[in-house]
Amino acid sequence: MNQSSVLIYSCDAYSDVWEPFFTLLYRYWECPYRVYITCETKKCYVPGVTTINTSGSWTERMHEAVKQIPTKYVIGMCEDMFLRRKVHDDVIETCIERMEQDKWIANFNFEKEYDWTLPSKFECWGKKPYGNHYQKSCQPTLWRRAILMELLSVSCDAWEWEMSAAPPEYDYYIWTGSADDLVFEYGYKNNEWFGIQKGKWVEDDIKPLFEKERITIDLSIRGTI
Repeated sequence: MNQSSVLIYSCDAYSDVWEPFFTLLYRYWECPYRVYITCETKKCYVPGVTTINTSGSWTERMHEAVKQIPTKYVIGMCEDMFLRRKVHDDVIETCIERMEQDKWIANFNFEKEYDWTLPSKFECWGKKPYGNHYQKSCQPTLWRRAILMELLSVSCDAWEWEMSAAPPEYDYYIWTGSADDLVFEYGYKNNEWFGIQKGKWVEDDIKPLFEKERITIDLSIRGTI
């Protein structure tokens, strides 16, 4: 259990999102790992969450944050992914066991397959072919920390990083099983908008979710779309 940590990719401008994000994270995940969040200058006061302040481009900031995390594996995700149901810890632990057995596995991406993939030796997992976009993903992903640091060694923004090619010597996996069995269910559905888009709350998604979860937040501050 102590081989992995969780890193929330964030920034000062999204600090208003932290409270509802962590409310749902801990409501639906009895997280056995230490949790970190990275931003530029602010501090997150959620109990059990360690803030790592970093500066520079997005990749430079993430590289510095990952460098400060001591565990062999890191589960990375953004702060605008609001959980809707229980996290499947057993799948995460199985993935860690597989990475322990095979040093060439770079990651297991927990989002639903969105493009064609190669067959793999793991049930419910496809292998992303070399040159495929999003081998490096900001969606919930279990990373081998050393490889993640290597891939963050360039200076660019998050979108450029996700779209750029990754080294072909590593293996990158993505979930091909049922959408109902996603490890992290955060509202993604066939490219429909959810959570936050273009810096604004997606009202059709967030308003009913927060009402259901009894989360009170002033949507007008960030604005809706």
